[in-house]
Amino acid sequence: MSSKRVCLCVAVSSLLLLPLAGLVSAAAGRYDSIFSFGGSSSDTGNNLIVFPPSERVNYVLRPPYGTTFFGRPTGRCSDGRLVIDFIAQHLGLPFVPPSLAHNESFRQGANFAVSGSTALDAAFFHRLLPRTRKPLNTSLGVQLRWFESLKPSLCGTTQECETFFSRSLFVVGEFGTNDYGIFVLNGVAGMTLMPLVPDVVGAISMAVERLIKHGATSLVVPGVIPLGCVPKILTGDSCLEEYNKLAMHHNLLLQEALDKLRVRHPAPPSSMPTDSAPSWT
Repeated sequence: MSSKRVCLCVAVSSLLLLPLAGLVSAAAGRYDSIFSFGGSSSDTGNNLIVFPPSERVNYVLRPPYGTTFFGRPTGRCSDGRLVIDFIAQHLGLPFVPPSLAHNESFRQGANFAVSGSTALDAAFFHRLLPRTRKPLNTSLGVQLRWFESLKPSLCGTTQECETFFSRSLFVVGEFGTNDYGIFVLNGVAGMTLMPLVPDVVGAISMAVERLIKHGATSLVVPGVIPLGCVPKILTGDSCLEEYNKLAMHHNLLLQEALDKLRVRHPAPPSSMPTDSAPSWT
């Protein structure tokens, strides 16, 4: 088993955004590029390219999307910037361009995220939900293949790639919300989805391990939000406890999976600025 040394940070809720922001600020100058994977919370424009016009998320092309910062819709599911944009700014890097935009340079990073993406491949949902609208296959595994196709344009030899990616920050997610949401919107109760959690977390963990083998040494792996508070599934004024328990279970298993990866790939003492004294937990 490889003993490549890596830094793994998991953000399991919005409560950790401020510590994460402080950690990222302390790392300014540490990274030359960002590579991001995920869904709508990270997508900086791939959805406008990958979806056919008949299935495109057209509302992101209209105000108020993009109005508070960019002055125009950019394909982001936000009226302004996303968390990945703030991370890039804090690191002194340009906004991470969508990987499917062929007129972009990706030497300072690429964003493979697509709105609606899942950790599990689309075939999984096709099999279990044959009569419902399925996600396009822009899953985590597909995004990893896009990264692997881009990699030869960034570095050649193993040594070149290790050097290049040692100064890159990888943001893997958030993944999981869409996996569970597909079932929830089809009337499946939250507690009955508990057996699905290990599969989702396993897909995320395997993706992180795969990126480490490609040379990644610094990775941020967000957990899922409180699913019971998502407006789409609310039935009244209060958050739904069973779906929040599902989210908590996911984040617990994700933390455990990342702990195992840390054991196999311990972070070197000098991997982060000493004045920030971060804890990778």
